[in-house]
Amino acid sequence: MSLDKKFLLKALLQYNYFPSQKKKEELPHILNSECLTPEISEKLKELDSRKRGYDQIKYKVTRYNNVPRALSIPHPIAYAKLCHSLHDNWEELEYITKTENSLIIPEEHDDGQIIIMEYENFEEKTEHHIKLSFNKKFYVKTDISNFFPSIYSHSIPWALVGFDTAKENRDQNEWFNQIDKYQRLINRGETNGIPIGPASSNIICELILAKIDKLLKKDFVFIRFIDDYTAYLNKYEDAEKFIRKLSEELSKYKLSLNIKKTFIKQLPSPYSPEWLVDIATRIPDKDNIDSPNIIQFLDYALNKQVISPDGSVLKYAAKSIIYNDNVKDKTVETLLQYLINLCIKYPILLPLLDILFDKITFDSGFIYADKILDILYEHAINKRSDAMTWSLYYLNKYSQSIRKEIAEKVIKSKDCISILFLYLSKQYDKEVIDFCDSLDKTDLFLLDQYWLLLYQLFFDEEIPNPYQDKKVFNTLKSNGVSFIESIQLFD
Repeated sequence: MSLDKKFLLKALLQYNYFPSQKKKEELPHILNSECLTPEISEKLKELDSRKRGYDQIKYKVTRYNNVPRALSIPHPIAYAKLCHSLHDNWEELEYITKTENSLIIPEEHDDGQIIIMEYENFEEKTEHHIKLSFNKKFYVKTDISNFFPSIYSHSIPWALVGFDTAKENRDQNEWFNQIDKYQRLINRGETNGIPIGPASSNIICELILAKIDKLLKKDFVFIRFIDDYTAYLNKYEDAEKFIRKLSEELSKYKLSLNIKKTFIKQLPSPYSPEWLVDIATRIPDKDNIDSPNIIQFLDYALNKQVISPDGSVLKYAAKSIIYNDNVKDKTVETLLQYLINLCIKYPILLPLLDILFDKITFDSGFIYADKILDILYEHAINKRSDAMTWSLYYLNKYSQSIRKEIAEKVIKSKDCISILFLYLSKQYDKEVIDFCDSLDKTDLFLLDQYWLLLYQLFFDEEIPNPYQDKKVFNTLKSNGVSFIESIQLFD
């Protein structure tokens, strides 16, 4: 079944613009782009854009090993032009929905998205492993080195119409060059790298890798999750041949394999990591959930995390308990207290607290405010975007005061989204406005790095339109576009 191109455009703009996975753990749900409809984006598309392109907001997400991953939120005019280019040429691109090898295929989801990134969907990956490994003797695991930052924008036309045709037709009005052009528009006009976060980037990745998949599948059995390949073979020499062939095809698009993550294993062999098998067997029975069992289980997971730093052990363990309907009353408080204590060192757990907070009625006030403030202070020092944002979200949600020295640390971090959520507290309007006023208005790329913060203040009539070309912000505001939902939560 083909993907409706109207659904595609709506999804790209309203549901797959900001970074988001299935459980909405990257950004608090109140920050979204649902107001940016195709009709409004059509108006943005018609506006003149800068020849030098636009910069992006960077939002650092902490991974299970506490190494940050930089996600991006592109400037709205550049993103609108790219989305419309993908929409207008979808008939030439929809081959990516017919691949048998990719686990990330654009399709219509009930929540309006076309791409859902489930990095921790061990069940689906294991099912594919079991199916494809039958009667095979070896399997290969490998991925592309520094994938998103390494993608060369001119390789988009190479994939779409072939190397020779693309190199002979440099006319920017050609449809395949238009996609390249608008991808560069998002990225300061640069040819190297595409943003991690919006679904437009996943589509572009698939445009390239699906062509490589088509060549490889003639000789090999394999699956691919984004840039992560797993191949199944009968001979060790064939495994080596797969690695060599994949490397050769990638090099044509200026991409290379990550040698450190490339290995060949003999089958039969367990696909799931050892820690996952171990933790899964120790999850407390759903009918026997109580505080002692929860503590014992999480203690075990914590020890396992220490010796398995390359796995999301704690997050997996915490989610296996949190989504149990029998976790309520006192067990919720036990789980909350345990996880909050871990959030200082493991901020990846912070988004999970929202589920538990919603299960509690705080009749005598939000009793976790001091701990959340301490978490905020610690992560503001280390400039962790997601930890600051989620901490501020909870403090705002429960109308808690933020100490001045902590607010100063947040502003000093110069992190766009965190400062936006500090502004939403309505406690430090002047300080946030002063920060925005201090930005060099002649440095357009610098303004782009804070476009969402600047737009919200402009939308609220706290500052004038900061851009010399005022059309983009004026168009958004005149059409009632706000990227903040349920602002009354913070009143």
